[in-house]
Amino acid sequence: MNISHINYRGWENSIQLVHGALKLVVTSAVGPRIIHCGFTDSENMFYEHPLQAGTSGGNEWKTYGGHRLWCAPEDKEFTYAPDNFEVAVEEYPDHVSFTAPVEKCGVQKTISIHPIEGNNGFRIVHLVSNRGSASLRLAPWALTVMRAGGMAVIPLNLDKPRQLLPTHTISLWGYTNMSDPRWQWGERYVFLKQDPAARSPQKFGLQNPYEWVAYALNEQLFIKRFAWKPEAVYPDFNVNFEAYTDKDILELETLAPLVELKPGDMVSHGEEWYLFRHVPLPRSEKDVDRQILPIVNK
Repeated sequence: MNISHINYRGWENSIQLVHGALKLVVTSAVGPRIIHCGFTDSENMFYEHPLQAGTSGGNEWKTYGGHRLWCAPEDKEFTYAPDNFEVAVEEYPDHVSFTAPVEKCGVQKTISIHPIEGNNGFRIVHLVSNRGSASLRLAPWALTVMRAGGMAVIPLNLDKPRQLLPTHTISLWGYTNMSDPRWQWGERYVFLKQDPAARSPQKFGLQNPYEWVAYALNEQLFIKRFAWKPEAVYPDFNVNFEAYTDKDILELETLAPLVELKPGDMVSHGEEWYLFRHVPLPRSEKDVDRQILPIVNK
């Protein structure tokens, strides 16, 4: 992994990580935010807020874009703590870590990035520490904000078990419209399209025991892998994955189990990211089975 310090769109001392053909850029002036993910010779797969690039400071939460670490369950004061300040960067032989200042509630967040040997991939470890004096009930929540124009592919029922009891939980929000044309509810997959002409947001969550989701855009495929623990309790009606979209973005959100985090304790949540070229936008479930599932299984 090659590590360099760059000025990225006005953010001084951003950290650029190159592993194989894949490049990440992480801000140190705010966040931490993994603001860029893409091949070294192609566009950013992540969304960047056009009016907030290079900014920092202030007491209001800013979207910025890219990938961030939150804590669930979602609460206006607890979750939306501003991450507008400089983070501590530590470089090691096999990874780089980015640690934010302690928040008002006592939470301190760290994102640690490790190259995956032999692949165009990185392992992203999210750490939440309790530096306060009271226990906190929370779950690490990792949100990746994808740029406009693509399609999320979410496995739903690959096993198709024939049994009496239900197999999945799906969570819906008050503004979720299951008839919205951005959704395609299939037998084996859920598709969610990002549409810049959309007038309203959409969101849903589900239990994802297959431990992967994908986002297809401009012949490139971003795959995120994560854990599912069937014995654990997760936020939002017990789901470990959520997707959100509006006219600007589409978010791929993974959640860890809820824990009672005592003062001095730490909890972690891991993801693996991969990026592939020459993968057409899927138009059907058969396209996913033919073009995407072999990549995931490999």
